[in-house]
Amino acid sequence: MKDTSSRNYTLDFVKGIACIFVVFMHCEFPGYMGTLVQCIARFCVPLFFMVSGYFCFKKGGSVNYKKKVGHIGMITLFASVFYIIIAIITGNISFSFKALFKWIVFNSPMIVAGQMWFLFALLYDYIIFGVIEKFKLTKFTAYAVPVCTVLYIALAQGAHLVGIPVQNMIYRNFLIEGMLFFCLGYWLHRKEDKFRIDNKILLAIFIIATLLCPVERVIMGRDFGVNIVTFPQVTALFLLCINKGDKFKNSKLTVLGSKYSLFVYVLHPAVWHALGKLYSVSGISENTIALYCMPVLCAAFAILAALVANGLNVLIKKRKKV
Repeated sequence: MKDTSSRNYTLDFVKGIACIFVVFMHCEFPGYMGTLVQCIARFCVPLFFMVSGYFCFKKGGSVNYKKKVGHIGMITLFASVFYIIIAIITGNISFSFKALFKWIVFNSPMIVAGQMWFLFALLYDYIIFGVIEKFKLTKFTAYAVPVCTVLYIALAQGAHLVGIPVQNMIYRNFLIEGMLFFCLGYWLHRKEDKFRIDNKILLAIFIIATLLCPVERVIMGRDFGVNIVTFPQVTALFLLCINKGDKFKNSKLTVLGSKYSLFVYVLHPAVWHALGKLYSVSGISENTIALYCMPVLCAAFAILAALVANGLNVLIKKRKKV
């Protein structure tokens, strides 16, 4: 039996890579390179949901959902206040009951940066899973993975193929995308002793699925948030991380993934738009070299901002204890 009590450094390492790719997905490289990076990197958000679900299983123990909900709730509150302040300063603020409904039901943020849908969805999923565990209904969550997978593909790729327009918030929310990958991470942890897939096979699946991501993009003609081949891609990657949990202990990417990845996710839209304004003022918005540099600069400044935010967070916690 694997030792599930020790920290999985490989998951932290991949989280570090994933948070950088999230920046590259939104602050895109120009031309074909941007499209290629974007469609390959679609594993990132599913991975973050899976990590959260993975650590909601404790063999012979219980999970403190109140603490988890409080943690992600505070980060979500911080992100909301942060982007509302930016919206007020820039004069880009509006309210409608329709937007409020979309935010509450589908996690489509109102005023707040659109990328923050993940935080709201994750918060909902923690609450739902806490209730599920309280009433000892976790065995039924196994059905969420195939059911939500079918729903996602049907509403996204399937509806597109038959010419039915479906807004991405219908499937990109806590209930379909969120619960799908959250439950997948949970069950991969719960059943990990029963998996006997060779690492070479997992690596081959991951590489082939990754190479097929741009192929699917060309065939389908548009982006759906999660590719069909993302499902085997992220599952194979996650299983590799489980099997190689003791690797990358001293890597800087491991530290990035464990301590700063969530702050990078929260802050990168602000950094991206600030860089856009700076590019516009400097007159380099159309400069090819500058545009290729922009995603790298965005990632670097987002990481720097995450270091500052985490430092302030640690300082506040210390003062509360005094």
